[in-house]
Amino acid sequence: MRRLGPLLIATVVILTAGAEAQVHDPPLFSVFKAFCVDTGASPDAVRSAVEAAGGKLSAHPGATAWPFPMTVTTWDITAGGHSMNVSAGTQQVPPVQNRPQMNSNQCMVRGFVNDDASVEAIRNWVGVPPARISRGNPTIYYFDYQELGSGRSTLPTTTNAYDMAKEGRIWSLVVLQSQDGASVQLVHHLGPSVPH
Repeated sequence: MRRLGPLLIATVVILTAGAEAQVHDPPLFSVFKAFCVDTGASPDAVRSAVEAAGGKLSAHPGATAWPFPMTVTTWDITAGGHSMNVSAGTQQVPPVQNRPQMNSNQCMVRGFVNDDASVEAIRNWVGVPPARISRGNPTIYYFDYQELGSGRSTLPTTTNAYDMAKEGRIWSLVVLQSQDGASVQLVHHLGPSVPH
């Protein structure tokens, strides 16, 4: 029994040191996953998650009419010692010419310090190549993808995007990287259905 005590203490010390050595997600990426990804960008779910984490309503406007009707709610939150904004809303794009009405849920996180590690983590998380990149300061990455289960893949060129949106499979991601901040916007395209 005497030998078991030191062995148990050594095991606890090793496990504790291993847990502390794990790399934590960078701040913007962590907030993005918690409030945009885990909620499916649903405004009601985003609101619940942000407010449960201590987010406070921001003074930013709550709706816009241009270029299309959009509702927006923004919260101020601090995570990992960094101040950020989390916004959630819905957008309704009316039918134009041969294109039917398209609606979406949107979630955006904006940080106010350089966070290249988060930008890289988000780009790795999405797992598809960017549809395009706008280089400069800021550099903006645009991604379009489909989700099937927990997997993400590029959009097939042979499938009607409208039908995929009706099925809730189309997502867009915009990642902005600058010297003094970063942001990420997740958009869930929902076709003609009313966003929730």
